Amino acid sequence: MQSRTAMIKKARSGKEGKVLIKARETGQTTVKSEETVYIDGDDHIEVQEEAEDEDDDSDIEHGNGLAEEEEEDESDYSDPFQYHFASPNEELLKKMLNNAQAKRWSTEKSSPAAGINGKLPRHSLSVQRPGSLKFHDEIKSSAFTLETLKIKGRLVSPFHEVNKRYGSNGELFSTLQKSLVPALFTNEDLLFAPRSSSNAEEIQNIYSLHALNHIFKTRDTVLKDNARLSKLQQSDATSIEMRDQGFTRPKVLVILPTRNSCHQFVETLIRLSGTSQQENLKRFKTTYYSNAALPKTKPEDFRQLFAGDNDDNFRLGIKFTRKTLKLFTEFYNSDLIIASPLGLRLAIGDKTEKKRDYDFLSSIEVVIVDQASAITMQNWDHMIHIFNHLNLIPKDSHGCDFSRIRNWYLDGEAKYLRQTLVFAEFITPEINALFSHHLHNVGGKVKFHPLYSGVLTDIGAKMDHVFMKFYSSSPQEDPDKRFKYFTSKALPSLMRTTSASSSGTLIFVPSYVDYIRIRNYLEQEHQVNKKLGVSGFSFSAINEYSSVSDVTRERALFKDGQTKVILYTERLHHFRRYDIKGAETIFMYSLPDNPIFYVEIARFLLRSVSDGRVDKAAVSVKSMFSKWDALKLERIVGSSRVPKMCAGSGEVFQFS
Repeated sequence: MQSRTAMIKKARSGKEGKVLIKARETGQTTVKSEETVYIDGDDHIEVQEEAEDEDDDSDIEHGNGLAEEEEEDESDYSDPFQYHFASPNEELLKKMLNNAQAKRWSTEKSSPAAGINGKLPRHSLSVQRPGSLKFHDEIKSSAFTLETLKIKGRLVSPFHEVNKRYGSNGELFSTLQKSLVPALFTNEDLLFAPRSSSNAEEIQNIYSLHALNHIFKTRDTVLKDNARLSKLQQSDATSIEMRDQGFTRPKVLVILPTRNSCHQFVETLIRLSGTSQQENLKRFKTTYYSNAALPKTKPEDFRQLFAGDNDDNFRLGIKFTRKTLKLFTEFYNSDLIIASPLGLRLAIGDKTEKKRDYDFLSSIEVVIVDQASAITMQNWDHMIHIFNHLNLIPKDSHGCDFSRIRNWYLDGEAKYLRQTLVFAEFITPEINALFSHHLHNVGGKVKFHPLYSGVLTDIGAKMDHVFMKFYSSSPQEDPDKRFKYFTSKALPSLMRTTSASSSGTLIFVPSYVDYIRIRNYLEQEHQVNKKLGVSGFSFSAINEYSSVSDVTRERALFKDGQTKVILYTERLHHFRRYDIKGAETIFMYSLPDNPIFYVEIARFLLRSVSDGRVDKAAVSVKSMFSKWDALKLERIVGSSRVPKMCAGSGEVFQFS
């Protein structure tokens, strides 16, 4: 069997015609009727006959006619899809690829922009491009119409209907959506951090429109070229080169945190796609929909994130034809893949596994990550694993026609053309690292960074907020410096205060690794004091892996004063949102990523005040921070205070 390299070289020469890679060592070629075993979104193994679709695609595929709409897009280089994916300027692309590969990125920062009706807070904008070159012209605000954006005609009416509640003064797009349009529809990378429960739907509407537009343009281009080739064959005319495909069919990957978020997204796709039929919809409803209600006492963001089926292990393939949306299609026969990080990680597999398959990610051109902040509370390693396997040269051919594959795929440059869209409630170091190290789009990278006023006044009552700074020279040494400061300075002071008080101290620990380290230290100190006959302190420890019964018991002991200290992790609060009673002092070993958590945990103290356990003047929140916590810090104290706190000479900052 010929090597893939040899096949690619022949394909690039344009003289091979239709190339089929041998699928087996026996020398038999891949055929459409071959049985394929695959794992679908329900982890149920099925055997599917990959027969040629007998649907409304068949006439076009056999060259019997082209829809009027499909003819409209021919050679339209004002269309962003054409100049970015279909027919990029090769000379300009080569220059920008050289800059991107050499990591020569230039950054332009704009002055803070005003907020927009509470939907989009005041923010700064930074744009990074490879070198000083621009891959395309920017879309001007005066061109924000579906026609000037070159949206497929079949999407126009459905989008008007779905999005009409967000347009104002007769306009189609909301003001927030207009801020997203230039990056989305010029195929630039985007990190948009001001996502919230109030603007989630209008954000999903606009990126769903973009995803469908990309899929339909890709599909129609291939079908149109199929018809042209068929006519040429019938007339015995000279063959022409058609570079219109990737190695595999899937072009859009959407990463979401839960099955319920997947259900909401698919509902949006159905409404926007204009399809008259949806195959396997009943099965999808049964598998992904749940009407389980959450208590209204839980916060709104919690109820939105964990509503319905909150299982974080799923993956789903979707295929589109002109009239039909097909759910649960095999990945290699899908246009769009929706998955959670865990679900896709399991599909990709690890190096230790003998049989792995991630070729279905080789030709992804648009990646959408929604609710990225919530995903950081899962296992972020899964996300990095996925991005490490995107746009790799496939191990097998999967029946592709190498003579139709675009040159930038064959050259292994697909990751530099791929567009990645990340929507988050707030920026974390993990999300920043993803933006910096895994987004390579030559079209540019755009980041919306909100400016914050802080949340100290959101608690509902005045109390002391003390921020204690320690010094560390790098993020790598930060954990050790933090632990040393805690054990040598912070903890002794806390223990003196706690020993003299009738109430206790809650120590909030975001990292599970830090939680284990502190728990082991406290246990060791407790045992030493016990051996010496010294009156020490008792403590409780609960985390995201604790059973419900263990959490209930430890909370009761702390409330009753039988334990003076309780360790409490950020991920436990994220997944459970407990109300911890009995705290007089809150000590934050590190600040929470989510500023809402700071407010909710500070309110534990108000409960102690209202229960008459402690005087209002005695309660306080104390927090440790270093300059590497700037992102967390600005969401809590406000962006204007951070430079002085991180770069100044002071070590203790107090606000009331």
